[in-house]
Amino acid sequence: MLDNVIQNVTDIKSMPEVLKTVEGLKNDGYRYVTMICLKANEGHELIYIFEKDDKLKHLRYFVKPGEKPKSVSGIYLCALLIENEYQDLFGLTFEGLAIDYKGHLYLTPNSPKTPLA
Repeated sequence: MLDNVIQNVTDIKSMPEVLKTVEGLKNDGYRYVTMICLKANEGHELIYIFEKDDKLKHLRYFVKPGEKPKSVSGIYLCALLIENEYQDLFGLTFEGLAIDYKGHLYLTPNSPKTPLA
């Protein structure tokens, strides 16, 4: 979807491979920048963004409907914020979150549920 906009994208086919690759990037000195979430083909496209020496590296993973992606907050603690945000906004469920706000990081009990889903 973003191939013509984002360069240096690596497609990852499995969640264990995502975790292994993210761990390797951390060990290589990469900084976790953020993650982008897009609705795509009845699922979600996650694009993890990393930086080292002013160069960006992107990992793309497609989350199938009903799939619960693993949290990378055990590798990069700061990831818990964006993962909780996407639980709130898109209705995703990240397994193994370091801190799980269970859909209430930004949304109050009276807010619409998963407004971007």
